[in-house]
Amino acid sequence: MKSAVLTLLAMTALLLVPSPASAATCSDHSTQTEAQQAADTVDGDSDGIYCESLPCPCSQPGSGTSPPPPPPPATQRKPSCSRPASVQRLRFSAAKYPNIKKHTKAAIANGWPRVMVLNRPRNGDRRERLLENIPTMAGFDRDEYPAAVGRGRANGSQRGLVRGTNPTGWIADVAYVPSSENRSHGASLGNKLRRFCGGTRFRYVFS
Repeated sequence: MKSAVLTLLAMTALLLVPSPASAATCSDHSTQTEAQQAADTVDGDSDGIYCESLPCPCSQPGSGTSPPPPPPPATQRKPSCSRPASVQRLRFSAAKYPNIKKHTKAAIANGWPRVMVLNRPRNGDRRERLLENIPTMAGFDRDEYPAAVGRGRANGSQRGLVRGTNPTGWIADVAYVPSSENRSHGASLGNKLRRFCGGTRFRYVFS
């Protein structure tokens, strides 16, 4: 009798133990993530991933959430510079840059064009060749007009900005200007031109 009772209890325990995850089929779920979260289907290759044939969103073993969606396609980058059709008037303080203003006016009076053309490549070479035979002076810089960064390319019918070759446009007017004024103006000029592409026409305006 005791043996029969034990056998009956054992059979009852087996009935209460849940069977391996096979209560549903993959067709009962709409996505792989849903099947993964339910974990109630057969894992055929025992890799912990259920219903791999179902469409995504998909999850990995033990994951309760779907992976983040793929990033959207990269948008076209905005151009880093612009080239306006009109001449850009770069404004500088006449009180802060009196000697730059004086040199600009004198150079224009000597035939150099009022309008420059932005030309960054080889501007250092142009400056170096222009200044190689002009001696330095303590406390002063050798200011160039047109600026090295604004010459070397044709300026419409005015060919002044392409004077001199090797490199093109190395010739310009030079004047001694207090170092602090010249360097401040150079930094300001660089900042004002930063957003423009090569070929942009510009001129100095003092006020």
